[in-house]
Amino acid sequence: MVREIQTLLLSHKHIHLRWLKAHVGYLGNECADQLAKEAITKGDPFLLPKPLSCLKAEIKSAALSIWQDNWDNGETGRSIHDVVPRASNKPVGWNREEIMFFTGHGPFPSIPSSLQSSNT
Repeated sequence: MVREIQTLLLSHKHIHLRWLKAHVGYLGNECADQLAKEAITKGDPFLLPKPLSCLKAEIKSAALSIWQDNWDNGETGRSIHDVVPRASNKPVGWNREEIMFFTGHGPFPSIPSSLQSSNT
């Protein structure tokens, strides 16, 4: 459909596309808006019910909600959950040493058994 429109525009040099401010009374623009609304209500399969940016935002929000639920109810990472309770796709700004410390994954020596209290 896009290629067809491009071909028509190239073959009709007198047609120019320009940006118009919406909803300020341009008759042609108001008519185009009305036709677009009618096409959406008729369920035209080529038109999305929402702009792609809205759909992306809704998918991102749903994914973050699922992630948060898994983070809250998961069995792993509980010590980190206490420090970072909210799931986020934004970096936390931790350095390598902080990550190793909080996750317990790093070159940390264990406490010798002779220093551990024996309560068994």
